[in-house]
Amino acid sequence: MVDPMVQALLEQAIDSPVKLHLLLMFHENQRMEATARAIADRVCRDMWSVSQALHELAADGVMVIAASAHGEPVYRYEPIGTWHLPIARLIRGYDDPLVRNDLQRTIRELEAYAPYRRTSTWQAQVA
Repeated sequence: MVDPMVQALLEQAIDSPVKLHLLLMFHENQRMEATARAIADRVCRDMWSVSQALHELAADGVMVIAASAHGEPVYRYEPIGTWHLPIARLIRGYDDPLVRNDLQRTIRELEAYAPYRRTSTWQAQVA
């Protein structure tokens, strides 16, 4: 059973394995600032999924765009105040193998519906 605060965080911001991976990495290295390309190289994932995940994490208040380097945004871990406790609980729960399994299962389930929860740029312009 996933903690209700963590469940809300997962549903609203950390709805994919890529985002979870990025959250864990940035939480461990809280002073890190990097472009999507540098982060993709570091986590051995494709640049497009990392770029999209970082953009969505910034929109959801987990990351901020700190600056721009050579035309690319530079991301920094700076969660909004309401995310501090849920993130701390997620990190603490992730250390327990049984809770980790529940978290990963929940995220895989949420990932299937994540694209439908986000309003696309086109939908925002039409509305």
